[in-house]
Amino acid sequence: MNRITLLALLALGAFFANLGFAQEAKTLDATGKFIKNDKGAVIFTDDADKKKYYGFNDGVKEKVGDMLNKKVKLKAKIKKKEGAKITLMTYIVSVKPVK
Repeated sequence: MNRITLLALLALGAFFANLGFAQEAKTLDATGKFIKNDKGAVIFTDDADKKKYYGFNDGVKEKVGDMLNKKVKLKAKIKKKEGAKITLMTYIVSVKPVK
């Protein structure tokens, strides 16, 4: 009986601990340009509000490919980084050059 109670309390604690850290990704649908900084991160600047979105993972870098410094139409998942001023681009749904 004590083991079941202990396991239930641990599971309940883990559940509530994750609620504080869970942050849902939002969708960005914008037009702008990608650049690469000196640290190797890909940075997207939105033309409308000049906000910057940072892409550190390899999936984002691969999808951008040779579209650096070109105007593109982007649809991506973004997350605001806790305790920092940057917004991360976690996944690119689609990226197309604008003519």
